[in-house]
Amino acid sequence: MYVTRVQLRNIKGFSGKRTVDLALPGGSGWTVLAGRNSSGKSTVLQAIALALGGPAVARALVTDFTGWITHGAKKGDAEVHVTSQPGLDGFVGPGNTPLDEISLGLQWTRPVEEHRGQRPVMEPLGGKGKSGPRGPWTENPIGWFCAGYGPFRRLTGGSSEAQRLMVNQGPSGRLATLFHEDASLAEGVAWLVDLRLRAYEDKHGVAGPLLWTVLDLLRDGLLPDRYQIKRVTADGLWVVEDGHKGPGFPLQEMSDGYRTVAALVLDIVRQIHGCYGHLDTAPTAGGGVAVLQPGVVLIDEVDAHLHVTWQRKIGDWLREHFPNIQFIVSSHSPYICQAADEGGLIRLSGVDEQQAPEVVAEDLYRRVVYGSGDDAVLSELFGLETPYSGRAEQHRQRLVALERKVYAETATPEEIVEYQELGSLLTSSLESRVAEVSARLEQER
Repeated sequence: MYVTRVQLRNIKGFSGKRTVDLALPGGSGWTVLAGRNSSGKSTVLQAIALALGGPAVARALVTDFTGWITHGAKKGDAEVHVTSQPGLDGFVGPGNTPLDEISLGLQWTRPVEEHRGQRPVMEPLGGKGKSGPRGPWTENPIGWFCAGYGPFRRLTGGSSEAQRLMVNQGPSGRLATLFHEDASLAEGVAWLVDLRLRAYEDKHGVAGPLLWTVLDLLRDGLLPDRYQIKRVTADGLWVVEDGHKGPGFPLQEMSDGYRTVAALVLDIVRQIHGCYGHLDTAPTAGGGVAVLQPGVVLIDEVDAHLHVTWQRKIGDWLREHFPNIQFIVSSHSPYICQAADEGGLIRLSGVDEQQAPEVVAEDLYRRVVYGSGDDAVLSELFGLETPYSGRAEQHRQRLVALERKVYAETATPEEIVEYQELGSLLTSSLESRVAEVSARLEQER
């Protein structure tokens, strides 16, 4: 399925002028929610996940909805519109099969005596979601793939309660880390280890090819700095540097960036296989492996733990290797935003701005996607006034004041020396101007 529209009314900070009503591209690709801290990016992703999963999944993921309804409001609701993929997303039971998009919605009602310990009541949104119980909201949905990941995508650890959710093969297991910080993605590695063991005794030759397909996917340029996942053993995944011989070293000994990205990709593959029962694959343009099944993947703070060079490539890598997945991610990084599809770059204003989340205008989209990282961070998308440090700003202000004196030929010899020293210290667009003025001064001497 694909999400085509998202609506939030009186959910946490989204009320009044900040009510959410977003039209999404509605197909595979890369959609980015950008905004400052506390702008509500995580809330939007979680609300989408709950609406897609339905009432039973929502109750499994969130045991207490206190605080979900906007302060002062009696009710709040989250609604998403989705399209299905014929032949993959199935409906069960009697009834007509919807030909167009369907609406999935949940509603929360504040209890009259909340101060006595009563919690908000959650139920399907009235008049909406009639197709939900027959489609994505069934106990074991046929297709309707969706998965969600929070910013803490750890490879090991996790509480026992969170891990019980993670081993669930249904939507609640695929969405658990989006709601539980203590949930780990260790099941992905355990799945690969199990495939390796089964490959030795697999009479039908299924586990071995599946294992090699997944390893080929992970090896196709996922890790930076010439590192590559080499093999899987009973102890987990092992990494080797290109050109180096030997067994390599365990992935779990590498930095958070390597571990979280490998865990994320591995879990997406595992969940797709668990949902559809197999992997449809095709070669990428570069000769790698692409997984072809469709669905929705939500990732909160996709740039977490990633160096900027990795932030620049992760969106394109995921789109290339999962070409039919609709990625909806949140980020504070301009480089993540530069991978956004047209119509898929969304700005969430701060709570104090009282402005509804909106798809950015075409001119801003082009400035972010086709400009530099500085162009993006200095745009209204991020609201950063300057890309320079406070110390650099002081030097730049002094440099401008000295430059005026130099051009007016009123600068003292000491000020000329200071101007030249500051010009060599600051690497900026003004550097060429400083060099030009300095060259002219030398000629006059």
